[in-house]
Amino acid sequence: MKRGINFSRPGVFFSCRIYRIFLAVGFLWIHTTILLAQEIGAYKTITSGPFNQISTWSEWNGSSWISATTIPDQSRNIYIDQNHTLTLTSDGEVKSVFINAQTGAGQKLNLNGFNLDVYGTLEAFSGAAPGTPENAWTSQNWIGNSSTSTITFKGTSRVIINKNSWSAQTTQSRFSVIFDPRPGNTLTIESPLKAVSFTVRSGTLLQKLDTSVIPNVCNTLSFNTETAFYGSGPFGEMIIEDGATFISECNATILNRSTSGSVSALNFDLQNGGNLILEGSAPLIETANFQLNGTIIYRNGTLLKSFLSSSFPDATAPISIRNTEIQGLHNVILPSFLLIRGNMTSSGGGNFIATNSQLTFSGSNFQTVSGFALNTLDLSISKTAGLVSFNSDLRIQRNFNLSSGIIDLNGKNLSINEGGIGTYTYTTGWWQNVGKLTLFNIPSTLDLKLPFKDLANQGVRTIQLLGNSTGGNLSVQFFEFEGANNDPNYSDLDGTPILYQLYSFFRFSDLTPNPQSIELRISADSLIVDNVDDLRIVGTGVAAPGTHLSGQNPGLWARRSLTWSDLENQNLTIGSFREFSILPISWLDFQVQANSNGNLLRWTIEHDNEFGEFELFRSEGAELNWEKIGSLAMTQEHDYAYLDTESTLFESYFYRIGFLNSDSTYSWSPVRRVSNQKENPGNLTILPNPYLSGEVHFITPNSEDGIVQVQNHLGQVLANFPSTMLISTSFFENLAPGLYYVQVMGLKNRYSGRLWKR
Repeated sequence: MKRGINFSRPGVFFSCRIYRIFLAVGFLWIHTTILLAQEIGAYKTITSGPFNQISTWSEWNGSSWISATTIPDQSRNIYIDQNHTLTLTSDGEVKSVFINAQTGAGQKLNLNGFNLDVYGTLEAFSGAAPGTPENAWTSQNWIGNSSTSTITFKGTSRVIINKNSWSAQTTQSRFSVIFDPRPGNTLTIESPLKAVSFTVRSGTLLQKLDTSVIPNVCNTLSFNTETAFYGSGPFGEMIIEDGATFISECNATILNRSTSGSVSALNFDLQNGGNLILEGSAPLIETANFQLNGTIIYRNGTLLKSFLSSSFPDATAPISIRNTEIQGLHNVILPSFLLIRGNMTSSGGGNFIATNSQLTFSGSNFQTVSGFALNTLDLSISKTAGLVSFNSDLRIQRNFNLSSGIIDLNGKNLSINEGGIGTYTYTTGWWQNVGKLTLFNIPSTLDLKLPFKDLANQGVRTIQLLGNSTGGNLSVQFFEFEGANNDPNYSDLDGTPILYQLYSFFRFSDLTPNPQSIELRISADSLIVDNVDDLRIVGTGVAAPGTHLSGQNPGLWARRSLTWSDLENQNLTIGSFREFSILPISWLDFQVQANSNGNLLRWTIEHDNEFGEFELFRSEGAELNWEKIGSLAMTQEHDYAYLDTESTLFESYFYRIGFLNSDSTYSWSPVRRVSNQKENPGNLTILPNPYLSGEVHFITPNSEDGIVQVQNHLGQVLANFPSTMLISTSFFENLAPGLYYVQVMGLKNRYSGRLWKR
C-alpha cells in the first residue's frame, strides 16, 4: 500500500519545514562556493576536443557558463571536466590547470608532443567545476602522451603544486615537467609530483617537507611506474641546468621512481653552474647514476649532517662531485671515498669531516679549499693542470699520494701521516708556499722526494733523502728569496771556496738525531748550471755539515753525505765553487740627486756583451711599495741617466733599478734614497726594520759609501762590511732576536741607526 505524509499528525509539518530550510541553505552554500572559487574569465571544457578550438570551451562570466569567444591564454584558468580529454595541437599557455580526478575520469590532458606553459598551479578536483580539491588520479596515461610532451611552469614566485590538491598517484602519466620561472623567482611544491622527467631550467625549485604530520613527509619527485611501457628497472631523469637551483628540505625520498617498490630514478644530472641546496640532515636521492657537475650546498640548522647518499638496492652513492659548500655552523660528514673536481668551501663556520674519507682532487682547473681546515684520512692529488689552493692547515692522517699537480698552501702547514701507519708517494708535481711540512713516522728505508716550488727563482727545489732512518718525524721549512750571493766569502769543509750561494734555503727540524748516515740531495731546477759537478750543498753563509758528493744528472742534483744529527736545525741550500748563475751586469755606481726639475738618477754599469732593458722603480714610503716609473734600453754605453719628473720637491723617495736581460731574469741595483731637504743628514735608514728575513738595505742621506759595522747590545763588533757590496742575508737571518747597533762610516760622515731583529 502506498503511504503518504499525514500532515495532521503533530510535528510533521514542522519537520518538513526544517528539511526545506536546510536544503535552501545548502543550495546557497554551494552557489557561494562556486562564486568564490572560480575566477571571472575561467574556462572549462564542455566536450573532448582540441585546446585551440573555441567549441571545446565555455567561459565563466561571473554568474554562469557561456559560450567561449576566444581560446585560453596565460591569464586564464582552465578546468578539464569529467569524461573530457583536452588535446594540444600546438604549444599553448594558461594560468592554472584544474583536472577532474573522479573515478573513471580517463585520459584528461593529451599534450600530444607539445608544450603547455603554466603561469599558476596544477591541481585536481572532484565534482562539477570548480569542485573541491582532490588527489590526482591513477588512470592510464592521465596526462600524456610521451616524454616530449611537456608542462612548463613559468612566471613569478608562487606555490605551483598545492597541498591536498595533487599526488603522485599519476603512476602511468607520460609527460615531462620543466620549471622555468624568471631568474630570481622560486616555484614551490607542497604535494608529491610524478612525471617522466623533471628539468629545472631557471630560477629556483623548492621541495617542501610536510611538517604537519609525524613523521614528516617529503613531497617526493618521482617517475612513471608503467613497467610494460618503460621497463621495471631504474627510470626517469632530473636535470638542474646552468644558473638554476633545486632546494630540498627533505631527507628520504627526495627523488625516486617508486617508493613502495624501492625502484630508483635512472639519472640525476646537476649540470655545471647549477645548484643543489640540501637542508635535511641526511639527504637521500635514489638514482642509479649521479652526474654532479654543479655545486652542492648544505645549509639550515646546526646539527651534524650526512653527505648526499642513497639507500635503495638499485641506487648508487655519489663518488664524484665538482663544487661543495657548507652554509652554516653545522658539520658535514664526507663519504668513505670522494673525487673532487672543483672547490670545497665553508662560508658559515662548519667543517667537512673527512677523518674516515679518501679524497682525490682531480681535473685541470684551479681548485680551492677555503673556510675550514681539511683533516682527511687519505689524500691524492691527480691533476693534469691547475692547482689546489688551501687557506688553512692541511692534515693527512694516513696516506698521501702526489701523482701529478700542484698544491698551494698559502703559508699554511702541511702534515702527512699524522696517524703513523700511512705512506707518502710522489710521482710528479709540487707544493708551494708551505709554512712548514711535517712528515710523521718516516720509513726505515728512505727514497724520499719532497718537491718545493721556489717561486722567487722559478724552479722546483726538490729535496731527496736516501738511506736508512730510525723512524720519528721530519719537519722542513723553505725560505724563499730572489737571487743569489755571488761572493759568499767562505769555504767548504774540504777547503773549496764557495763562489755562489742561492738565497732560498731549507731548514730541517723536529727529527730524531742519530749517527746514521744519509744522502741529501737538492735540485738546481731552472738555475743556470754550466757543469753539474759545480753543484754543492752549502749552508747560509757557512759550510754545510758532512761530506760533499759530486753533482748528478739527470735532475741537476747537488748532493751531500751527512748524519741525521747533522741535519737538525740546519739551513741548507744550493751552492757552487763557480759562479754558474752569474749576474749579467755589475753595478759600479748608482746615485740619485734632487733638483728643480725632478730627481735625477745616474748609474754606471759594467757588462760583457749583455743587452736588455733597465726598468726603474720608485717607492714613496719606507715599506718599499715599488712602482715602475719608466724604462730605458741598454746600449754599448756604461753610463746612464734618467730624470723622474713626476716626483715632488721636498718629498723623500726610494729608487732602485732592475736590469731585465734576454732570459727574462732581473739583476737589481742597490736601493738609493733622495731626501727631503728638512731631513737630518746624520740619520741612517735601515730597511726593513724590524727585520726577520731577506735583504737588508742601509741608506744614507747622500748615498755615501763606507764601512757598515754591526754591534750587539754589549758594544761587541760582530762584523764589518763595505757598504758597496751585497751583504749576505744569512748573516742577519742568523742573528739572535734583539737590538743591534749599525754604523756606516764614510770618509766625511758617520751615520748610525738601530736594527731590531725579530
